Amino acid sequence: MKIKTIRAKNFREALSLVKKELGAEAVILSSEDKKGNNSYVEVTAAIDYDIEKINNKYEAVTSLWDDTVRKNESQQDPVTESGSSEFINLKSDIKALKDYIETMKNTGFELTMPEGRKKIFSFLKEKSIKDEFALKLIERANVIEDIETIMTDDLNMTRSLRNPFANIQDVSAKEIRRIMMLIGPTGAGKTTTVAKLASMAIKEGKKVAMISIDTYKIGAAEQIRIYSRMIGIPLDVVSDKDNFKKSIRRFSDRDVILVDTTGQNPKDIEYINNLRNIYETGMPVETHLLLSASSDCDFLMDTHKYYNPLPIDYMAFTKTDEAVKLGSIYNLCRLYQKPVAYITTGQKVPGNIEFVDSKKLTNLILRTGSA
Repeated sequence: MKIKTIRAKNFREALSLVKKELGAEAVILSSEDKKGNNSYVEVTAAIDYDIEKINNKYEAVTSLWDDTVRKNESQQDPVTESGSSEFINLKSDIKALKDYIETMKNTGFELTMPEGRKKIFSFLKEKSIKDEFALKLIERANVIEDIETIMTDDLNMTRSLRNPFANIQDVSAKEIRRIMMLIGPTGAGKTTTVAKLASMAIKEGKKVAMISIDTYKIGAAEQIRIYSRMIGIPLDVVSDKDNFKKSIRRFSDRDVILVDTTGQNPKDIEYINNLRNIYETGMPVETHLLLSASSDCDFLMDTHKYYNPLPIDYMAFTKTDEAVKLGSIYNLCRLYQKPVAYITTGQKVPGNIEFVDSKKLTNLILRTGSA
């Protein structure tokens, strides 16, 4: 493990230096503002921060020592004093390193932050925003003034952040294409969202059609048939890219074509390749990756990783009404730099869907007002 202390003018510059010198996998161990005529920030970081490896090494040395003692006892050949000292010293050194890392891991860098920053950092972590993003957010926080107000009022604490979600892209910055395909894991709510989008488009006076390439689950295909009859728009169910292309031609007079897809395990390479075939038709397909906001953030990150080979244009988050914490929305936006097209807030069709901008997302994720 390599530990390094870095000094810089501010947190952002310090983080940049940490990444440059130790790499993107480095872990922040401590961070502190140093006041004075020449104020600076001091950050201590480490690489290869793996307590499990230290534990395994300690256990391996202990096991080797025990085996050696048993072997020599069976041969009535006592371990030499120098050999005994060498093993004891090695065990002691590894245990000391293990305890040291464990202590740093438990204390964490938030304990050495100025009080105002520490409060905001804890507030963001409670929303399930990842540590590294929370640290970058508080770099822009105005916590020098009125710390007592910040520490007693979550709304004022949020206001102390200088437009914290400004780096989330807005949907309005990109022209919507005519063919929209929704992809995502099982249970993300793709079919219901297709129906919501179709209803909205009809209200806007547009002619709409739906295509389903969900041929794996009869129940799901039946669900979209029910929606198409309820809304009063045509539906095609297709099984391959050739039939998909024929359906697009059939619906050439439609303003919007919404495409529903099967929900399967994205780890299945064949499934991803089947979706990839759709883009080989040459049609201008706009892809929306739907993710359930009620899912675990690590699961969502894995999901995006497996869908990433596809040309994703937007992310959309469903079931926000069921989620306890919504920091995962911010985490994924920062990691993958894709605009959030819309969110869904329930199962009602039509309704329970809203297009959002960065301000609305801030209110939603930090729970300081309705979206």
